[in-house]
Amino acid sequence: MSINLVHQSSRGYHDVKTTNSYVSGRPQVPIECIKFVKDKAEFKLNDNSKVLDLAAGTGKFTELLAKSKFLDITAVEPSAEFREACTKVLEKVKNEESPSLNYHVLDGISTSIPLPDESVDVLFISQSYHWFDNVQSLTEFSRVLKVGGVLVMIWYDMDLTSDIVNKYADIVHEKYYDGVAPQFRSYKWKNSIEQLKQQFQSSPPTTPSIDPNFNLEKFHFIQKANKQICIERLLSISYISTMSTEKKDQIVKEVSDLLDSLPESSDNKTFDFPYRVELYYTIKKDLNNK
Repeated sequence: MSINLVHQSSRGYHDVKTTNSYVSGRPQVPIECIKFVKDKAEFKLNDNSKVLDLAAGTGKFTELLAKSKFLDITAVEPSAEFREACTKVLEKVKNEESPSLNYHVLDGISTSIPLPDESVDVLFISQSYHWFDNVQSLTEFSRVLKVGGVLVMIWYDMDLTSDIVNKYADIVHEKYYDGVAPQFRSYKWKNSIEQLKQQFQSSPPTTPSIDPNFNLEKFHFIQKANKQICIERLLSISYISTMSTEKKDQIVKEVSDLLDSLPESSDNKTFDFPYRVELYYTIKKDLNNK
């Protein structure tokens, strides 16, 4: 099983309660992010392009791919609980919105993707590359992408310019961070991309490979949140999900007390919870023939 090969901290995601909290508490990126990729002329993508969503999780991002009218989607995810949730999401889209949707949800990891060589037009990785940021993964992405295929890494993170979000993050991201779980906001994941650049400089690839020079696009969006959504979100965090019940209860109480004390979130009011989005993209090409 792929669970034996994933980062220790991410095993908190292999749990039904954590899965349910993830579904309830985590937002979706704006669909404009996917439209940006799909509509970019140089990528030459269309409804029938073969799409891979790697580390698809519960299917929040995969759902948007399907709603963007991509009709051939493969989701790869090591958590059986997440795969079940993802399957339900895609089946719902197929039944209600996109009857021509052809999808597969497979067990796999970033260094062993269960797809043939050069079989994918666009590979999306949402909210997850920091969990498997190594040259071996990047090499595997090159293997499954067609020449001219697109690699997209996308993250959303809490916008700390909001006072209420900043105070919430002080608890769930600072006070109780275990110091072990990989974090997007550390940008340590970029080290693997620099390693690939150095590797290519010392030994240029003899076959087409992903270009390690990524481009960046930024987006913003607002999640409509309340106290319960914020609690579900914190319970979906990997390092919190593995804590004892007593410790979780303590964190929930701290967040509840915080939100009850603020006028915009007291009495379980709905309030704006802003996020920032960073979308990185590159193409697989012959780097010796630029």
